[in-house]
Amino acid sequence: MTIQHIIQQWALSNDFLHNRMSFICGPRQIGKTTLVQNHLKKLKQEEHYHNWDSIHLKQKFAKNPLFFLETLKKTIPPGGYIDDKERQWVVFDEIHKYLKWKNLLKGYYDELRNSLRFVIAGSARLDFFRASGDSLVGRYFLSRMYPLHPNDMTGKSICFSDVWHPKSNHFHLESSPTEYQEACTYLLNLSGFPEPVSIGTQTFYRRWQNEHIALITQEDLRDLSKITNISKLQTLVYLLPERVSSTLSLNNIRQTLECSHGTVQNWLNALKLVYVLFEVPPYSQKISRSIRKNKKYYFWDWGLVNDSGKRFENFIAVQLLRAISAWNEWGLGNYACYFVRTKDGKEVDFLIAENELPVMLIECKKSDTSFSSHLSYFKDRLGAKIAVQVIEKSNIIKQVASDSYVISADCFLQMLP
Repeated sequence: MTIQHIIQQWALSNDFLHNRMSFICGPRQIGKTTLVQNHLKKLKQEEHYHNWDSIHLKQKFAKNPLFFLETLKKTIPPGGYIDDKERQWVVFDEIHKYLKWKNLLKGYYDELRNSLRFVIAGSARLDFFRASGDSLVGRYFLSRMYPLHPNDMTGKSICFSDVWHPKSNHFHLESSPTEYQEACTYLLNLSGFPEPVSIGTQTFYRRWQNEHIALITQEDLRDLSKITNISKLQTLVYLLPERVSSTLSLNNIRQTLECSHGTVQNWLNALKLVYVLFEVPPYSQKISRSIRKNKKYYFWDWGLVNDSGKRFENFIAVQLLRAISAWNEWGLGNYACYFVRTKDGKEVDFLIAENELPVMLIECKKSDTSFSSHLSYFKDRLGAKIAVQVIEKSNIIKQVASDSYVISADCFLQMLP
């Protein structure tokens, strides 16, 4: 979900959160802490931010488990009920590092849910630990933060009620302004992570990238898994970029790394867990001789992919995943992303489906404006509502048939949340 849409959820908290806590997860260094601190700053409630990495906080907690009530500007009245619009916000960052954090948070929420709005922020470990056990079920809604979108770069405001989604009756296309085209190119070259984007140089980005991978593999994976051969796992990370956009053969990887099939799969699962990779499975319903087992893998940081065509496909994959996440979190449907491929080589990069029913086919091309015959083939056989060929070249909008288009990425991304 985009930064804008998380903020919109908070602004309309009664409509979106319905008295629940807001959990914010996502990759390391994606901007979660900055997001929650800016939200509190806007509300002039900066002192309501509490980071559980802080020794000072741990000391306050040891003396008073309800330490955060001492910072409130307004006291909680007898009975504990405060009108939704008047409730103060309390942010706990990295609270999952406290051993009994679930029971503690459950107690805070059950006692104070009619008085305060709680936001809980964290990365892979929060996402992992929240899913193990059910003590918090029914007490929060989860939002995942994704890498930056051109809308974030240009300040384009997207309203929840106006954004396009697969159930919309009108597929609205319009040309993009120059600054939007430049934002797409900038992100494509520098990843969607705030720090390298803000610095804006390739030299800094390369240094940041190496440090980022080392931090995740050496710290997060150490805490969440029993993987000991970190050096081979890091080798796997650097083997995968050239395999982006293709189905991954675990057997080839196994032979290269001289380890078992099961070990490679465990490593891939671990890299998904810590937001290095995500997978796109094959769609096989209604398709004879379809690929059914092998998956595609993409990076959250598309800048790891050197090949420009594959990097562009990875970039679009992340933006599609963001949109799908937003639609699902808004309750618009149950959407998922797949790819389509038959054993005789017919393939389309992405398929968006709702409840397993095809909605939109997307093929990525660097500059080829000739509509892919595979898009037409699968649109007819799957009954998809829309087929789109997305190209990197700017400001092209071409309708080639009913609900079939060739569109520049900058024009296409304007429609997505």
